[in-house]
Amino acid sequence: MGPEAASGKGRVAAYTVNHQQWIPGFEPPYLVAMIELADEPDVRIVSNVVGVDPDQVAIGQEVEVWFEQWDDVWLPLFRPVKGESA
Repeated sequence: MGPEAASGKGRVAAYTVNHQQWIPGFEPPYLVAMIELADEPDVRIVSNVVGVDPDQVAIGQEVEVWFEQWDDVWLPLFRPVKGESA
């Protein structure tokens, strides 16, 4: 067992739109989603979908990872694959 490179691609398996500001810096509305990884569909990660209007997200939509730095931590966020729409 060891680390392995991944494509960074996935699909939205489930999501919710949060309208309450729970975390400073996360202005509502924002999406919290369960992402099914393309390389290993049994592996899912909970993250945010960014760069898209909440009404434009759908179950099964293809997304790709995008990393955002917060202090000394890089957060894996997801955004729709270019050209993909709900």
